[in-house]
Amino acid sequence: TRLVLHEVFSGSNCGACAPAAENMATALSGQDGTYSLLKYQLGSDPYITPEAISRRMLYLPGESSYSIPWVVADGRNEFHPNEMDDGEAYGTDDFEVLAAQPAYLAINVSSTTTGQTLDISVELWPTQDISGEDLRLFVAIKENTTENNIGSNGQTEFKAVLKKFVPDGDGTPIDALVAGTPSIHSFSYTFAGEYATETSMSSPVDHATAHTVEDFDDLDVVVWVQ
Repeated sequence: TRLVLHEVFSGSNCGACAPAAENMATALSGQDGTYSLLKYQLGSDPYITPEAISRRMLYLPGESSYSIPWVVADGRNEFHPNEMDDGEAYGTDDFEVLAAQPAYLAINVSSTTTGQTLDISVELWPTQDISGEDLRLFVAIKENTTENNIGSNGQTEFKAVLKKFVPDGDGTPIDALVAGTPSIHSFSYTFAGEYATETSMSSPVDHATAHTVEDFDDLDVVVWVQ
């Protein structure tokens, strides 16, 4: 069964991003356990990070600017959540089409939070050989709900907000995966310093000295191979 990964590019000062969040929530309602969600706050959102910008530009080769809202599902299906090809918002039917595609890699993830440190264990279980010229494992720490980045678009909270890639947004290069053979990986990341109260598009958080985590007990981990 495929767990559809939704990478959502959004922002608290983006007018169209508020209805986009509602459309995504409606499309995924009742689908618990069949999708993963990771949101990158961009534009003038105070939780913008260079890693989030780099991730958006990864899907815009050759471009120098980006627009939001935007969604990339499973790294290959791109769409505007308010305006799909038929002019309608992303909905349950659209999700079910994506979820119906078979998956060939099971990923088991466990994480433990101690203070400001997350210890993460990942097991990759391929059901067929998977190879590529640049196969990478991505590990993203997200905060399930944030409120301190409220902006002008009317949203009062934000779900699944990226806090940090581990070790970074480039991911971890891995060898080709062999059917039936597990690939085991361990990571540890400590958020440095104190909560950064003054962050902006021109002055994003510096992860070497500070963080934007509102509640360390509300952190989760999303993992995928690309």
